[in-house]
Amino acid sequence: MKLKLGIIIAIIILGILFFPAYSKMQKLTLRDEALSRKVEELKLENEQLVQENELLTNDLVYIEEVAREKLKMARENEVVFRIVNQGEE
Repeated sequence: MKLKLGIIIAIIILGILFFPAYSKMQKLTLRDEALSRKVEELKLENEQLVQENELLTNDLVYIEEVAREKLKMARENEVVFRIVNQGEE
């Protein structure tokens, strides 16, 4: 009887001692997984930015497209007509 009680008390003490560490380990594991996903997202974004940088550095057609679409630029002596739909004014 005393042996069983001693074993039960030992198990309870071990549980009390190791539960906080186990709980913290679980939280850190979840955080590690979230950070790993974020790293993968950032790697993909970085790859896309490197590709766009390459296009902006070397591809004159792409540079012109960006200048026209994003910067609203036009060639010299070129007339640009802007069509505005009703409600977008």
